[in-house]
Amino acid sequence: MNDQTALITGASSGIGFELARCFARDDYRVVLVARHLDELKEAARLIHQEFGGIDIVLLPYDLSLPESSEQIYAETTQRGLRIDALVNDAGFGETGYFTDTDLQTELNIIQVNAASLVHLTKLYLREMVARNEGRIMQLGSVASFSPSPCQAVYAATKAFVLSFTEAVQHELKQQKSAVTMTLLCPPPTDTNFFRTAHAENTRAAHRTADARQVAEDGYDAMMDGEARSLPTFTAKANFFSSLLLPDSVLATLMNSQLHEEHK
Repeated sequence: MNDQTALITGASSGIGFELARCFARDDYRVVLVARHLDELKEAARLIHQEFGGIDIVLLPYDLSLPESSEQIYAETTQRGLRIDALVNDAGFGETGYFTDTDLQTELNIIQVNAASLVHLTKLYLREMVARNEGRIMQLGSVASFSPSPCQAVYAATKAFVLSFTEAVQHELKQQKSAVTMTLLCPPPTDTNFFRTAHAENTRAAHRTADARQVAEDGYDAMMDGEARSLPTFTAKANFFSSLLLPDSVLATLMNSQLHEEHK
């Protein structure tokens, strides 16, 4: 045990789980946050099976509830856990025309993807800056770089994460802080995202990156203190396209990936 602790939200599956594996491999204590305790227990079982006696703390909280971020912070403080690395991975989406989709679902998307990310960052970043050490990873997306019709709210939250992260990165430099913040922008990835977003049959869902590869690339970038990670050629291509093409063209390209895949 290297006596450092990483807190990962959305840690029961997908990229979050794979990032938890990366920290466990490097002997971090891992604090796993997700909605369902049974899924957290299974994630912990798999990590223990692979890495042995790693110290794992399970915090079953639903980040769509505004009070959850304060409750997570209060519990880690009460347990005497100093969070050396924070990973704001939790997030989900919804697919369909904005006029047809469910408002409460989209308000929950904003709460989980953006508001809870800001809230947890505020709480833990202050401590990190006071110690002058720590790392934070924010989960963006290739959707951070362009509008995405039929996933309008999801893409907007990821654009928010991009802007928020880059602004705070600049502030940390101005403060001459040793704390680093890394933005991970994965392409469509083989996770539960498309099932949750009701987009299992879209083109994007059938052209996905490996969650472990995405997590490894993001983890390495975080450990190196890099500002951004664009894992895979697809993510890099999306980013450079956003620099070259107008938003109207980008929106059309993004929308085409949400059409149903015909076999």
